[in-house]
Amino acid sequence: MTGIRVSTVTAYTAHREWASRPPDERYASVHALYEAARTRRARIEERTTETVDLRTEVVDDDDLAMRNTSGRTAALTHWSFGQLATIASAPPSYLRTLPAAIASSAINYGLQRFARDEYQLFLERTAPWTVHAITSPRYARVQHDELAGRVLALMAEHPAWHLPLGYKDGVYGAELVPSGAYLGDRDMFLFVVDDNRDLDDPTDHTHAGLFRGFMLRNSDVGAAALTLDVFLFRTVCGNHLIGGFQHVAGFRRRHVGASIQTAWTASIDTVRTALDADTAHDRALLLRAISQELGGTRDAVMDVGGRTREHSPFGLGLRAGTDATQSTHTLAGRTICPRSRRQSPPDHGPVALVIATRAHPRWRHAHPP
Repeated sequence: MTGIRVSTVTAYTAHREWASRPPDERYASVHALYEAARTRRARIEERTTETVDLRTEVVDDDDLAMRNTSGRTAALTHWSFGQLATIASAPPSYLRTLPAAIASSAINYGLQRFARDEYQLFLERTAPWTVHAITSPRYARVQHDELAGRVLALMAEHPAWHLPLGYKDGVYGAELVPSGAYLGDRDMFLFVVDDNRDLDDPTDHTHAGLFRGFMLRNSDVGAAALTLDVFLFRTVCGNHLIGGFQHVAGFRRRHVGASIQTAWTASIDTVRTALDADTAHDRALLLRAISQELGGTRDAVMDVGGRTREHSPFGLGLRAGTDATQSTHTLAGRTICPRSRRQSPPDHGPVALVIATRAHPRWRHAHPP
């Protein structure tokens, strides 16, 4: 499958989203996020323009807005201002420190130096107009509501899939509520789990079981690639640190070219089949791993590891990866892509205690981030 890269998703990814999102970007359900995404899509449209038609001017004394040839002005978001400044070959971070009049002149001067290149504007249909993104004509937008709708369809057929509990509004110790659905002006992020169908790991003497989950991220303004990552886990804490995290497979595709539409649809269908599957097959792999011998020498074992590196679990056709300490899954035919020993995970507090918590109940109280 095309568009496959090494995943950057870790046991801390969902925690960072939980800790950093403002209240207005948090949704109590996937359905609520879907409705918000559909409303957003209905009020924003794409328009094609040329560089010579892009100009800025100062409004309200010290605010910068974009003006078209008809004289209509539209506000710029923090993100779209950065995109416009980049097109004009001006450093956005520096321009933000200048008075609006000077920043506007610098951007306009930069835009005049370029040929009549075309760009896509992603802006509000009606007043008050706001430009959310300025992208190249090759940018292929995948709508948030389409992705959220596919996740809703999965959850409708298999109610075991749900948002994990998390402390409300990213405040440690607050009320535990369904969390993991985020939608902002730059991207969408979904964190969904199925903790009702466990996979017995014969090597785990606590018998805590392994469970399935996935994370989905998308941006419709060019801030992030479309990614879908499947993983196994033991526990999810209230601050969304994931215990026993094992990355299984990941799909990553930049928003370039029409093929992304076919690619993400096919990938979600394939992953959905794997997520829906019974755990008996995975359990059989683990049982077989206990007695399977890769080779009699170190060289023989390394040779087998090299041949199986590109194989993928569940027949997804995706690159797999897992924690190097989970040797059982390696022996069972799962691929590993360990993190370098030189790379340390980010410091989010006493995480060792979180990961060590493997016993039921599955939802544990989180340790401070």
